[in-house]
Amino acid sequence: MLKLELENGKDWIDILQAIRDIVEEAVFIAKPDGLYLKAMDSARVSMVEMYLPAIFFSDYSIEGEEVKLAISIIDMVKSLKGIKKGYRLTISTTEENTLRLLFSGKGSFLFEFPMLDLSYEAIPELKLKFDAKIKIETRVLGDAIEKIEKFCDYAVFKVTEEKLSIYGKSEKGKAATEFTKDDLISLEVQNECISAYSTEYLLNILGKDELSEVTTLELGNKIPLKATYQLINEGELSYYLAPRTEIE
Repeated sequence: MLKLELENGKDWIDILQAIRDIVEEAVFIAKPDGLYLKAMDSARVSMVEMYLPAIFFSDYSIEGEEVKLAISIIDMVKSLKGIKKGYRLTISTTEENTLRLLFSGKGSFLFEFPMLDLSYEAIPELKLKFDAKIKIETRVLGDAIEKIEKFCDYAVFKVTEEKLSIYGKSEKGKAATEFTKDDLISLEVQNECISAYSTEYLLNILGKDELSEVTTLELGNKIPLKATYQLINEGELSYYLAPRTEIE
């Protein structure tokens, strides 16, 4: 059995929406130290990884070493649409093999979702050596990708010791943006690097300022991009995105 409580239930909805952009169904694993998720999209191009430590919740109670929660993310997001801030959330498992969500505030809302019969895929740890680590305002980065996507279906990320450049070009023309050290929160570069990524996927993982006002990007030469959002109370949600094989 499992029981979790959040002072602000909207935090859970925001996290679900962020996960929904990668997978429609997923298996969460609750352990004594916190709630985990690692899942890949059907094309195996992107991956989402989440860790919510026990202190992320106002109350965290688990019986046993592990509880698996196999749920439809897309159905839950649709059902919870319209829930605003100000509602306390209690999440619990039931003997009927459902997941119960109780929102309490001005009145209460109760939802029960059936557990799905999903096989759990243990995804191995990615061993990546990044050449650059950048902290940037989430909304600024999201706006940059939105502008480039209007011109091109990919975006090239180029990092030097002085700046981050992002650009794309096609028969429509070219769009480019640059962020110097002064524009960024931080810029750490071990080696200059360049990689290209699908703008369709980038729009699914970047610009999520409902999670955090700051995005941490980690990049290398033609390796997956990692984008991390630090959540409240030491929670963390990260995305990985495979690069395009060609850079124009």
